[in-house]
Amino acid sequence: MKISWKIVFIAIACLAVVSYIIVATFTFSGKSATEVCRGVQISVMDSATANFVTSDDINRMLKNHAISMLGVTMNQIHLSNIDKLIAKNPYVDNVECYKTLDGNVKINVWQRQPIAEVMGSTNYYIDNQLNKLPVLIGHSAFVPIISGDVSDTFLSRDLFPFVQYIHQHEFWSAQIEQIYLQSDSLIELVPRLGNCVINLGTIDRYEQKMNKLMELYQYALTHVGWDRYSYIDLQYKDRVICTKRSPIDNSSGQQNHSTNDQQ
Repeated sequence: MKISWKIVFIAIACLAVVSYIIVATFTFSGKSATEVCRGVQISVMDSATANFVTSDDINRMLKNHAISMLGVTMNQIHLSNIDKLIAKNPYVDNVECYKTLDGNVKINVWQRQPIAEVMGSTNYYIDNQLNKLPVLIGHSAFVPIISGDVSDTFLSRDLFPFVQYIHQHEFWSAQIEQIYLQSDSLIELVPRLGNCVINLGTIDRYEQKMNKLMELYQYALTHVGWDRYSYIDLQYKDRVICTKRSPIDNSSGQQNHSTNDQQ
């Protein structure tokens, strides 16, 4: 019978890894009875993209709940309790706690990322899982504002996919400043650049409508100027209607811009 040396080498490697894990586990378990915690390392893993949670915040949470680890025997430190406590912060998305062989406790934290701010009877952010996040003093996010007649039902059922679309689109996430709901059947957008109001109409066909608006930006507004129009209407399938800004009363005339929309 021919011996497959490749299988032998794989088996030996697996056996070595398993043996190391077993030895390390027993070594650590034996040491934990007397080993004390020498340090606590807290890292906010995505601090470069958001600043709603800091290592100081985590330290304060632990201190406020009388959780001290330095100098405490390692087997008296219950990581599951620490994990559950930190996860209570509404801006914490994920927590990873573990002990190291050199006597340290490491805590890694990932944050929830706001994608829009809802302004109504109460103000709050929503993230990409539709979790409601409180507005914190001294912290802000560069995200569109949703205002007007905002109901939880319409937000979660109909508007949220559009908000996600805006967030995931590099240009629109930078350009759309406000999403205003006159009602569930009429939505207006306020851009950051260009002094105009954009009528999206109903939420249906929003990708198609935003593609028409992109065409207008690329082929018209770049030539005539972003302040040429005071009102842009996207609700029709085969055209975009623009109200030209009057130098006197900002309300004179309309122009139709045909598109290649086939739907």
